[in-house]
Amino acid sequence: MIRTAIPFGYLFIALFFLAAFVAGVVALIVGVRRRSPRARWLAAALCAFVLIVIVTEVAYDSSLEWNPTIGGDSQIVGAWIDHGQTMTLASDHTFTYQTASQTAHGTWTRDDWNLYLRGDSYSGTMRFVQFHGIDRLMTHPPDDPDTWDGDLGLRLAQH
Repeated sequence: MIRTAIPFGYLFIALFFLAAFVAGVVALIVGVRRRSPRARWLAAALCAFVLIVIVTEVAYDSSLEWNPTIGGDSQIVGAWIDHGQTMTLASDHTFTYQTASQTAHGTWTRDDWNLYLRGDSYSGTMRFVQFHGIDRLMTHPPDDPDTWDGDLGLRLAQH
C-alpha cells in the first residue's frame, strides 16, 4: 500500500517506478546482447518487482470502498471487534466502546458512512468502509486518505 501526503508525491512515485522499469528493460537488452545470464535475471527481477508492486497496489485500491452504501442502521447494529477493541452499536442508538484502557458509553448517530459518537468519556467520529465487500469500522479515520495508516479497523462480529 503506497500512500503519500506530499504534494506531487504520487507523481514522484510513478516516475520512480517508471525509471526502475525502464532501467530493467535496458539492463535486460544489454544482458541479452552480452549473453549474460546474471544481467538478464537481475533485469527481469527488477521489471517483475515493479509490475508486482503496481498490480498489488491496483488490486488493493480497487478492493477498498471509502464511501460504501449503507442500507440502514440495521446493517451496522451489533458488536464490532478487532485489535482488542469492541464497539457495540445498539438499535436504540446507544453505544459501548471498550478498549484495553477504557470503556465508554453514549449515543450514536450516522450520516452516510460517518458514525458520530457522543458519550461520557468519549466523543468522536468513526467511519465505515468496505474492504472486499465486507463492512469495516475505522476507529481513527484519517482526514485525508493519503495519510491513512492502513488500519481497516473493526469488523462486525457474526450474529
